[in-house]
Amino acid sequence: MKKYEVEKLLSLNGVKVENIEERTKDNKQILEVSVKSIKNKARCPYCSNFSNIVFEHNKPQKLLYLRAAEKETYLIVHKRRFKCKKCNKTFTEDLGLSDKKGRISLKVKQKILRDLLDKDKTIRDIAKENNVKDDCVREIFIEATKGIPKRVEYLPEVISFDENSTYTNEGTFSFILNDPIHQITLDILKSREKDYLVDYFLKVKNRKNVKVVIIDLYKPYKSVAKICFPNAIIVGDPFHYTKIVTQELNNLRNRLIKKYENNKKSPEYKTLKSRRNAGLLLKTFGETRGEQKKKKQMVQQILEGKTKKKIKDKFNDYWFGEIKIMRNNKYVMITRISELNRMLSLDKELLDSYNLKEEFMRIVNNVKYEDIRKNIIKWIKQCKDSNILEMISASETIENWLDEIVNSFIDERYSNGFTEANNKIIDRIVANGYGYKNFEFFRLRALVILRKSYSIGTRKNLK
Repeated sequence: MKKYEVEKLLSLNGVKVENIEERTKDNKQILEVSVKSIKNKARCPYCSNFSNIVFEHNKPQKLLYLRAAEKETYLIVHKRRFKCKKCNKTFTEDLGLSDKKGRISLKVKQKILRDLLDKDKTIRDIAKENNVKDDCVREIFIEATKGIPKRVEYLPEVISFDENSTYTNEGTFSFILNDPIHQITLDILKSREKDYLVDYFLKVKNRKNVKVVIIDLYKPYKSVAKICFPNAIIVGDPFHYTKIVTQELNNLRNRLIKKYENNKKSPEYKTLKSRRNAGLLLKTFGETRGEQKKKKQMVQQILEGKTKKKIKDKFNDYWFGEIKIMRNNKYVMITRISELNRMLSLDKELLDSYNLKEEFMRIVNNVKYEDIRKNIIKWIKQCKDSNILEMISASETIENWLDEIVNSFIDERYSNGFTEANNKIIDRIVANGYGYKNFEFFRLRALVILRKSYSIGTRKNLK
């Protein structure tokens, strides 16, 4: 390779290539490039004046550089030591290739930091890809995250609580604190215990300015919110309270499966046991708020000529779409709605519970804030009158959290949707890393991935 080709390939600025050496070691191709400064003078770090008096030539420094042409690449850097005319001090010129005593080039460090923002890359993967040790990657990461505060001092007006299974040295669960309006992860705490959270939040400087706290239906979070945020309303997360109803419907399905367990070849058992049929049973028949919102956005894009995609019709495309099932030892095509009706016809309790579930979903997805309380109270009475154990259980839980559920209709943005999406990313980080023993390292890694940045402020200026 010629010198000018290497300079262009390695994107070297401010230095010129003196020598190129290519060799093979342990079946690896290695490229060593000797470089030196193109300038005849250097700026003194003590008095900021330029000097052209060369005091001595330093011993060449070997730097790990980015891979080039699929070869391990090293720079052999020749630096000079200058003597300043003004302050009479000596100093080594800075070529901007590495830290003062670093053995890794700044470009390699930058690539490592970019790789660390990828949730699918483990520490070991990054180390192997960049030809460094695992500990080196950790050191670079810890140095880059020194500016991340240990705790949040200021909070926005709307916050949300949730937890995630992380299995670190601090315990099974980590507590996730988010700003759902601006979609920012504020902090990750080592425990979700009430006393720990109260101690943490009582130190927040503007806690009395918090107006909304969104929680899943976990009683300790409710207590924490009441103690620490006296001026805030507590909002129940829609995902969790709708899950209570669907979960109880699924519990009824499991009870009916046990009823037919003695004859596992019966059509009743096979129909109820089918995972596909369970999905049909739990899926909302009408359009959810999210689907309605997405449909409106698609209509707007079509009117503006931004897309040529067709709007999907949930009834025609999904419920009246055909699926393949086994019937009398033969595969036949049948619509999803036909299969759902066949399953519901097996048991009256199942049909009544399904209708109660759908009524609850209709209320949640279509009723406005002004009418939501009376509609849910009416639904609770219907559940209790049904005498179905599972639906009575669901209605009792909904009744206990009625105020928090009603509050979620004040503003459609009051949900843990952003938090649940983040939880999937955290699950991926934990799974790819086969768990994290050190909670503090996990916290920093998760925060920079979720924030897509190494600079995380104190949130003081966020209203």
